[in-house]
Amino acid sequence: MKAYVAIAVIALAAGVLATVLYARDAPQTAKSAGGCRDWVAARRFTQEIDAVRPLISRLKRALAAPGLAVAVAAGGNVVWSSTCGLADRERRVPVARSTRFRIGSVSKPITAVAVTRLVQRGRLDLDSEIQTYVDFPRKAWPITSRQLGGHLAGIRHYRGREALSTRRYPSVKASLAIFARDPLVAAPGTRYAYSSYGFNLLGAAVEKAAGRPFGAAVGELVLQPLGMRATRLDGPRVRGRARFYEVTSRRRAISAPRVDLSNRYPSGGFLSSAEDLARLGTGVTDPAFLDPPMRSVLFTSQRTSTGEATGYGFGFEVGESPVGPVAGHTGNVVGGTSFLFIDPATRVVVALTTNVGFVTAPAPPPLGRDVPDPPRLALPFIRRVLGSAIGMASVPAPAAPAP
Repeated sequence: MKAYVAIAVIALAAGVLATVLYARDAPQTAKSAGGCRDWVAARRFTQEIDAVRPLISRLKRALAAPGLAVAVAAGGNVVWSSTCGLADRERRVPVARSTRFRIGSVSKPITAVAVTRLVQRGRLDLDSEIQTYVDFPRKAWPITSRQLGGHLAGIRHYRGREALSTRRYPSVKASLAIFARDPLVAAPGTRYAYSSYGFNLLGAAVEKAAGRPFGAAVGELVLQPLGMRATRLDGPRVRGRARFYEVTSRRRAISAPRVDLSNRYPSGGFLSSAEDLARLGTGVTDPAFLDPPMRSVLFTSQRTSTGEATGYGFGFEVGESPVGPVAGHTGNVVGGTSFLFIDPATRVVVALTTNVGFVTAPAPPPLGRDVPDPPRLALPFIRRVLGSAIGMASVPAPAAPAP
């Protein structure tokens, strides 16, 4: 499964769509005519935001989300964020900048960054067997952390109704029992096979290398240094959570069924805000936080044993855009759709969080062909940071993605 290919068209569109009432003196919060509340921190980007403002209606049609939040960072800082709609439709609670949304597989980059921070500290070796850090059954071939972070380890993905699990697992290590005894789907290194459970195993290695429970380890390694105060593991008693919804085949948002994400904390169990995800994207491009060799690990496509590029680095999907290499990830979980896009050269970051998912509908509705292509939408911000004329030729629209 290639999540970036599946949802990227919609997600980055969301990242640069909103009707904005521009501030004369930034930062300022204002309510727009479209019902969104916007925070503009750098008025030099108002022209760029204005350029993509008319696309908001396409976003609303595409996602059918009761609430969403978007944030854009450029040159190392969050320059604009916007919150639209309702965090809780039944109680009429509006989305706030700090509202916590389920981000699904955008949890993987958070786990991957924690791993690279441990590598920087000499606490973890990407090419050591995973059993160096985790009590995990040996398979017919050795498995490394590097392979786990690139979906090349052969660990299986969800099957049956596991994505709708309601079982509570007391720890990341306990959740490994779901798949620990299962055979590999391929010999490690031979085939790209997307696996959330592979990231669970990587999360268990983080616990061992850090000497702390997973949530505490990620907090110390990633969240606290980057000021990601709204980000934490999901749980029923977490304050500031959005209410969660699922889209039906008729494009209606209905209350999501109860699920327990303790079966996938490192791979899909975080809550976050759009601004926090923008801070994550900014942080991984800051050499004071992550040194260039580790950033290269995150953003360089891994290859199979036959030399085929997978389009996935270490916790990040990677590719080319009209302005050069880009990276990011999408997430789709019960009650949430999210997106993170990073242009490393300019440090332009676009993030989206919503309280609607596309997991339970037997036939999710098509998202439409008129949703703008992500690289084209990011170009105004990238161009302003570069201070040069980048060609704005239209990028061919891809086919409508599957959720």
